[in-house]
Amino acid sequence: MIRTLSTRFTRLLGAAALALGLAAGNASASTFSAGTLTSAAYVNSQTLPVGSFLDTYNFSIGALPTALSSSVSIDLGGSGMPYFLHISGLVLKLYDSGNNLLGTSLTGSPTFLNATLATGAYYMTVGGTADGSSGGAYLFSIAAIPEPGQWLMLLAGVAMLGVMVRRRAAI
Repeated sequence: MIRTLSTRFTRLLGAAALALGLAAGNASASTFSAGTLTSAAYVNSQTLPVGSFLDTYNFSIGALPTALSSSVSIDLGGSGMPYFLHISGLVLKLYDSGNNLLGTSLTGSPTFLNATLATGAYYMTVGGTADGSSGGAYLFSIAAIPEPGQWLMLLAGVAMLGVMVRRRAAI
């Protein structure tokens, strides 16, 4: 009797360990470097296995202080059919180098997050659950956007060049 209980208990522990191992194997995490942001967008696409994920994008801010980021789940399927690729709960989070949370997007797809940031190092996380039959996929982009004042200075400079060219043509 004790031997039977011991065998059952061992099998139960083995099954529990297997289930926990499979559940832990479903989580994924990757880290990417977007470098110093410019007005040219950094774009990355990821295809993920079934399960939860939390990817990290490191970047720094230089002369252009406003960062705009977006993430879109690439869904294949739906409309009465099961999803081949799908992500639930897609969310972006922005942190400074001290791991302080600076902003969170709304959950869903597409997600957007913009912030005016000081010069320095930052990172964003993209997280959710890939729950399509073959996992999920997303497209992430981030870029630095010039402030309106910078655009005005550019336009004023172009206008000044136009005035100078017109004056020279009149002489």
